[in-house]
Amino acid sequence: MLTIAASSLSRPTEQHVRCAGITVTTTADATVVAASGELDLTVTTRFQYLLADAVRHRPASLIVDLSGVTFISSRGLAVLLDNVTAAHAQGIPCAVIATHHCVLRPIRVLRLDRVMPVHTEHSAAEVSLPRQRSPESPDTARDDGLAPQV
Repeated sequence: MLTIAASSLSRPTEQHVRCAGITVTTTADATVVAASGELDLTVTTRFQYLLADAVRHRPASLIVDLSGVTFISSRGLAVLLDNVTAAHAQGIPCAVIATHHCVLRPIRVLRLDRVMPVHTEHSAAEVSLPRQRSPESPDTARDDGLAPQV
């Protein structure tokens, strides 16, 4: 990462470099793929690989945290949509967190929020996802009509 002092930004010979960061955190409840910075063409291949890898591991749920993203390219949106769709197709509950206007606006204009749940807070995303219950839990819902009689 390159840090440039504010005084050097006024010189035309200096370049301002913006780096995107992507982290993946996995727990028993969810895998969180968090991105920050600019999701432009220089990082969308990595974003695609990490999201697809997260889906491939079939987590209990998937949260894509874009709250730190300051720009998302059309390719970044396509990667997001493709992987959220793949997660849903495999039965993986998925939520997207976005807080910046530069991310929310294209999602809303393209009506992508109709096919992938978008939240502005992490807590809202977590609440929207179904809770995983262990098979030995007594309050586990059963669909087979063989629920224990009380």
